[in-house]
Amino acid sequence: MAVNTGAITSTVEDLLNYVLRTRLQRKAKSIIMSGIEFLAVDLAILFVSINLDKNVNIELGLFILAIIGAVYVFVLVTFIFIHAWCFTPDESIKMKPKEEVEEAFAGTNSQPPILDGFLELPFPAKFRGNGCAWWLPYLGWSISAAIIISGAVLYLIAEADMTPGSSAALAAASLLLYQISSDFAEYWVFSGNQVLEEE
Repeated sequence: MAVNTGAITSTVEDLLNYVLRTRLQRKAKSIIMSGIEFLAVDLAILFVSINLDKNVNIELGLFILAIIGAVYVFVLVTFIFIHAWCFTPDESIKMKPKEEVEEAFAGTNSQPPILDGFLELPFPAKFRGNGCAWWLPYLGWSISAAIIISGAVLYLIAEADMTPGSSAALAAASLLLYQISSDFAEYWVFSGNQVLEEE
């Protein structure tokens, strides 16, 4: 039985468009959609890992890693949804990021996408905003890095047993996890550095 992921993501996107309307909330929506894409790729990795008959330990390692990645992304996406829905100002209060924060991200966002997240690593500490859990993006980056590095080690150990499809799924999952971590850091810095828009 095939799952129509296009219909699922379209339905979720419609729901998020209804609930998340402000600029900051739309940033949260893009992270949530990337999280859903990651979960779909993670599911593919689970199916691939079950078919590595040659090495049971690697199969188990990939299976556990896929579960850990799925749980992490699910918790992060749920947290972002609740934060965006409950703790960001609604449309009637016109907010925008502080100018220096917006300029800093504009400078890094003009770089190649693979570099932009690394260039933004100092921003949560530099722009602490209201100071509430400013370190949270670093926790997310640490968890993501542990998952990506563990996946790379498992891949290198079992490279001969990997199919091109499983290699592509692992690479896609790693890139999506990187994107989710980078976007979450940006969202978190923006959410802590909001000011009222001048009329």
